[in-house]
Amino acid sequence: MFTNCTRERDIRRALQAIARQRVALVLPGDYPVIENAAPDSEWFDVAARTCLIRGWVEVLHHGLPTGKLTFQGSEPVFPTEIKAKPMYRLTEGGWSVMNRSHAWVIGTFLVAVATLAATLYGLWHQK
Repeated sequence: MFTNCTRERDIRRALQAIARQRVALVLPGDYPVIENAAPDSEWFDVAARTCLIRGWVEVLHHGLPTGKLTFQGSEPVFPTEIKAKPMYRLTEGGWSVMNRSHAWVIGTFLVAVATLAATLYGLWHQK
């Protein structure tokens, strides 16, 4: 059904969606209103659980009430349909995956090895 490349792309998109979230305001009862909230779709749930297994995200709140909040003037209009969904946050490993830190480390290592080889070659042939 899905190729491995498509799944990995969805996982990266889920990490980016989690990273974009921010708290806009806190409603009475200590309920945060999240701007740029993660999408409410099946692909996101699957990708977020994969990230959870890999240790790239952790659950911040387990049963957070979720719905689309609208405003009339400055007063919030609460949604009629409310679901309870987990809210995730990125771990250190998740940020590393998002910033592709591993690829940078490997690239830097390869450049350092090439530089060392060129230096040793130059010293060897200098004599």
